[in-house]
Amino acid sequence: MTIESVEAVIDLIELGAVATKDDIVKCLRSAIAEAEKQKPLASAAYDRIDRFIRNNLDDIDYAAYSEALDRIYTHPQPKREPLTEEQARALFGEFYNMAVIRNVEAAHGIKEKNT
Repeated sequence: MTIESVEAVIDLIELGAVATKDDIVKCLRSAIAEAEKQKPLASAAYDRIDRFIRNNLDDIDYAAYSEALDRIYTHPQPKREPLTEEQARALFGEFYNMAVIRNVEAAHGIKEKNT
């Protein structure tokens, strides 16, 4: 989300009676659509690493390293799921606190399993 989009949402909220819930939702959806168009950070990192190895290695080594980089970049990420109470207890011992753990998970986009 761009700074301009966030400022626009803040302006809508501050307007109070003038801004409807629909106006705010529309602005947020527009910001999300704009953010989805932006190049992911991982893609920019991939480009920099690829450029570095292309400029600093011979063709044979570049091919090998480039192939490895492609495998790393395209490898699917494991599904992130909330910790079970048993996992939390194993990680934090007597100091585990499920409410704190759930808040940290939520802050990182890890949602409860739908059972």
